[in-house]
Amino acid sequence: MKIMVLPRDPNPYQSLLYEEMERLGARIDYLGELTGSHTLNLLLLPLEVTARRIGGARLIHLHWVFGFTFPGARRFLIIRGLAQVWFILWLRVCRMVGIDLIWTAHNVLPHDPVFADDRSARRALVQACDLVLAHSEAALTELAALGAKARRTAVVRHGPIMCSLGAAPAPGPGRGDGPRRFLFFGRVAEYKGVDDLLAAFLGLPDEVHAHLTVAGQCADPVLRSRLNTLAQASSAPVTLRLERVPDDEVAPLLAAADVVVLPFRRVTTSGSAMLALAHGRPLIVPDLPGLADLPDDAVERYTGEIPSLTAALERLASYGESRLAAMSAAASRYAASVTWQEIAETTMIEMLRVLDGDGSEADYYRRPANVI
Repeated sequence: MKIMVLPRDPNPYQSLLYEEMERLGARIDYLGELTGSHTLNLLLLPLEVTARRIGGARLIHLHWVFGFTFPGARRFLIIRGLAQVWFILWLRVCRMVGIDLIWTAHNVLPHDPVFADDRSARRALVQACDLVLAHSEAALTELAALGAKARRTAVVRHGPIMCSLGAAPAPGPGRGDGPRRFLFFGRVAEYKGVDDLLAAFLGLPDEVHAHLTVAGQCADPVLRSRLNTLAQASSAPVTLRLERVPDDEVAPLLAAADVVVLPFRRVTTSGSAMLALAHGRPLIVPDLPGLADLPDDAVERYTGEIPSLTAALERLASYGESRLAAMSAAASRYAASVTWQEIAETTMIEMLRVLDGDGSEADYYRRPANVI
């Protein structure tokens, strides 16, 4: 089974998914990598898809649309408009040459603007898709609210993300007499609400013994300056590590935390949440539809307002080791309740149903691995 993928991204979702799909017989080829120039690759995409189709490929698995960004798009709306025209042209070429398009809706809308009208572009994408995969029903509901109601959908849960700690097991949260250790981990961007987290942390009563670490790359100088100003105003210890954390340091960082806080302003699904749960870390998250499927016994939710987040931090700071251990166990159980093998099998079954018109699960297991 040949699957063309766009774009290639360091997000572990792709490597974990495709490793299992390749083991099941899929052949994965990435689009948009013909030359060393992103712009030239983008301009060549319609020709590349056409050539791949002539060579026998039939299916594209699209993850994100940021690959359609042209240089200067952040500053100039007209360039984002041109990118949108090119994106819609590419969608039409895919349809004209007989390519089946499958999109995994990691985000209902892009976190950063890609096109002049991202909502309109989303509707065009969903209309062009033969299948939309989502990590929750909430994502499909939000897409439908945008007017992007897919003809065919399937829900495939996000899988666990684990980082090796070597031979040492991760310690349970809440041990020792030190401060309660809160952690935000992930790319630091405006929509993730890290400045809200720092403001909420500043609001903790003086008697609350707590430490906050923010770790992740921040490419926005204005946001970086705001976070530094908030951190300096805190009487409780705050560690800002606004840089990419090397892969081999992620697991120790999580192991050192008692609670992971993800104060998103908007979110469809969160790999960071699955990473924290897989490492047995209790979570504090806003009460958003995209996070509704996370297990209640491992998660503390707040309304999305800063005072509510302060109250959630104070509650978790007061929890003893036994209560945090119970949340940790619930987190690990949830993360282990679905495997990447199951996710890969479900994804391939849905893809084959598209290719076959409407195949059955039994067809998948009877079909040779090199059928496409």
